[in-house]
Amino acid sequence: MKNKKLTATAIAIASAIVTAAPRFANACATCGLADGDQAFHAYKTSVLFMLASPYAAFAAIGGITYFYYRRSTRHDPKSDTK
Repeated sequence: MKNKKLTATAIAIASAIVTAAPRFANACATCGLADGDQAFHAYKTSVLFMLASPYAAFAAIGGITYFYYRRSTRHDPKSDTK
């Protein structure tokens, strides 16, 4: 019983420290900035670019692959052998 109580207390203290740590460390880059600040806009825009770039790269590679696949399977009437 004592061991369970000690474990529960340790978990509660660790949870409180982890929850409060970002407030003490000022971990969020935009938390102290106003909505109209240039740095706030720059952080938002950079995150959007970082999220979109893998999808754009995948779509470009997929489109090029599809284009070459369709080109290779195209029937050429001049090279028709009978």
